[in-house]
Formats: sequence, structure tokens, C-alpha cells
Amino acid sequence: MFLGCMDRNRKKWLLIGVGSVVFVFALLTVLFWDRAIAELKAQGYIPYTPSEAQALAVTKCSQCHSTERISKYCFRCGPPLIVVVHNMRTLIRLERAKGKKGIEDYTDAQAVAIAQVWNALVGNWEDTWRRQDIVKLLEGDKALLELLDTPIEERHIEVALSGKMAPGAYRYNQKTPLKPANPSKGP
Repeated sequence: MFLGCMDRNRKKWLLIGVGSVVFVFALLTVLFWDRAIAELKAQGYIPYTPSEAQALAVTKCSQCHSTERISKYCFRCGPPLIVVVHNMRTLIRLERAKGKKGIEDYTDAQAVAIAQVWNALVGNWEDTWRRQDIVKLLEGDKALLELLDTPIEERHIEVALSGKMAPGAYRYNQKTPLKPANPSKGP
């Protein structure tokens, strides 16, 4: 065996070195675990829970708008919220290109989660618009186009939050009925 050929002093330093590496790795894992998980969720490797998605939507969107303003948005105001999320991403990129600081962009996974949250809490009126119009307005945004192609019953965040409503929202519900993912627990 390799360690059998080494003298005691070298074995001791090798074990100390390996132990130090393991200790540093364990320490870094503990210190940065939450940050690592948040990044994995932001990149779409781990799905957001409905409550995490709701907190994310409020945090990200309140950078520019009050939640009251968001909850007042309705089907008479403009396009479905999936398009609004895409437009906000575009606006943020344009503002940051101009040098405006302090506004965080959305990753694809965050945009999908945020769109589902506002669809559930404010209303989803994707069915009142022609699909080709929504596709055109999404301008090739792959993540949101994929969400558009996902049946509402398979949008886990939107379904889980479907029984809730943003305060002051005038809610329009899509024709497709939403049911909570776990009916025994309720919304």
C-alpha cells in the first residue's frame, strides 16, 4: 500500500493536509449552502416552491413597482402577465445598459416562476389573446414560450397558488379550472 512505504512524518503531514482540505470544504459548504441553493434555483436546476416563488416575485418586482400597483393590473390593462414579465426583463436590460444600477435582472427560471405567481394571484388571461400574438410579443423568449406551451394544470406554482389572490386584484380566471396540487391541504 502507498502509505505503508512512507515514513511516519510524511504520513502525518499527508493526513493533516487531507484533513485540512476536507475541513475547508465542509466549512465552505456550510457557509455558502444557502447561496449555492439560491443560485441553483435561479438557474433552474432546482424548482422553486410556491412560497419561494411568491417571495421572489414580490422582491424582484417591487424593485420598480409597488405590489399594490401589480395587483391592480388586469385584463383590461394590457397583455397577459407572461408578456409583462418578458417586457420587464427587456426594460431592465435596457436600463442597465444605460448605466442604471440597483435593479437585478431575472434569470429564465425566475421569470417563469414570477409569471406563474402573478398569473395565480392577479389572474391569467392568456386564453383571451391569440396565441400567435403572445408568441410575437414574447420575441423568442424560450423560457416563457415553454411556459406558454405548458398546460396550466402542469404549472406547479400557478396551481398551488390558485386559491390565493393578491389584495385589491380584479381577477380574471382562465377557462381552464385550476385545482390545488394537494386538495387535502387546500390552497
